Amino acid sequence: METDTVMDARAWLELLRGELAERGWDAEIRSIRARPHLWIVNPDDRKLNGMVAAQGDHYRWTWGPVLGRAGNVHGVSDKILHVLRGVS
Repeated sequence: METDTVMDARAWLELLRGELAERGWDAEIRSIRARPHLWIVNPDDRKLNGMVAAQGDHYRWTWGPVLGRAGNVHGVSDKILHVLRGVS
């Protein structure tokens, strides 16, 4: 059932949102065509942002690449922050 899939994706995204919030990053669950995604913003440079989806048992950028397994919230958060930190 699609509703169950959406609820599961929201739950995974909420776990990721919580991990990013603990690290001081802004993240908000939004929906595109009824599919939830996580909008993540670098708190130091709001132009550096991205969207992540939870599909099945993986997190992935909405533009394609897989970030990691949904159970690896810490590792996935590390990858997201690495990409969205920008070059110093």
